[in-house]
Amino acid sequence: GGGAEALAATAAAAGLPTKSLHDEEVQEAALRQADPVADLALRAVRWAEDGAREKPRPLPLPVTHRSTAFRLAVGEAAAHGLPSSLDPDAPAREGRRLDAEDEEEEAALLRTVWLMVRCGRFAEAQQLCRQCGQPWRAATLGGGEPWRYDSAAGGWVGNPDRPLWRSACGAIARRALQRPEVPASAHEAAAYASLASDASLLHAVLPVCGGWEDEVWARLKPSVGKHIAEQQRRLSDGQPLRHEHALPLHRVLELLDAAAEGGAAAEAAAA
Repeated sequence: GGGAEALAATAAAAGLPTKSLHDEEVQEAALRQADPVADLALRAVRWAEDGAREKPRPLPLPVTHRSTAFRLAVGEAAAHGLPSSLDPDAPAREGRRLDAEDEEEEAALLRTVWLMVRCGRFAEAQQLCRQCGQPWRAATLGGGEPWRYDSAAGGWVGNPDRPLWRSACGAIARRALQRPEVPASAHEAAAYASLASDASLLHAVLPVCGGWEDEVWARLKPSVGKHIAEQQRRLSDGQPLRHEHALPLHRVLELLDAAAEGGAAAEAAAA
């Protein structure tokens, strides 16, 4: 409204960086209406999420690294090659691993989180992480909500800087890929790579895909997500929607062809 514009003008006059915020749900609706191919691709992503072959079966058990915590408490962590603290980043930062029992619990949680992300059940994935004693991981999964005005809440909700969150998800995926010896790494990499909307991370997702539907989702989701984000940036910058910026149909067909080939190979390997 006018108050926000006045505040932005005051900040700009003071030499402070400013950023215009727009209702991203309204933007996406306009984009889908103006870009039928993008709308079709988004529908295909939702279809693939609804039709996922393997459904998650969450079992909220504590995943708080209890064995590692015990070793730390009795002063045995260093002797067993364990990290020096329970900081979630400590294992990767120090090049060490959790106790084997803790790694198994972490791997089971991350596999379920991956399945939930694959099904588009992000809020449930966050809830599971909280129930398992990992609220910090729940927070990392929660940045994908579009910035929008919620009339019921009477205010703005969501993430006003989703590009930054997607970049952080990509960093988490790449870090997991660097530690393939850790049991949870494959599903952690796949889950966060899927959230990053970065097609260059496709190699982090494909190893855990089990069929054609998984491949369709893995290939379409980052491409259409990146396309929508780029179009929203143009709208936020005041640029009009143009036909040449629409998602090319041939690109979607190429992705579907690649998914069919990859899915067939995956199913043949599993047979």
